Amino acid sequence: MAIRIVQHAAAARDSVVSSFFNFLHSGRSGYVLLCGFALLVLAGVMMVATFDSREARAAPPGWERFVAATSSNQWVSCAFLLSAASIVLSVNYLPRLEGEG
Repeated sequence: MAIRIVQHAAAARDSVVSSFFNFLHSGRSGYVLLCGFALLVLAGVMMVATFDSREARAAPPGWERFVAATSSNQWVSCAFLLSAASIVLSVNYLPRLEGEG
């Protein structure tokens, strides 16, 4: 019984690993996926910079600080990075979805 469970777990692990490597080696998908995640990480860094900006620190806490942070130049950069990441990640999967339909 325990041997069967170990065999099924090993087969499931091999299946997941092989499909992951097939995804990475399927052409541009791996690089585009990594680029999209890199853009998301940069957007996260920019989000932290937005709420630590001079304008946000000068405003009182609460809604005023949020409004001051979202009107700063860092917020514009963060919004562009988030938009770029969503476009890159959606373009990565668009041809597959059209081919499957």
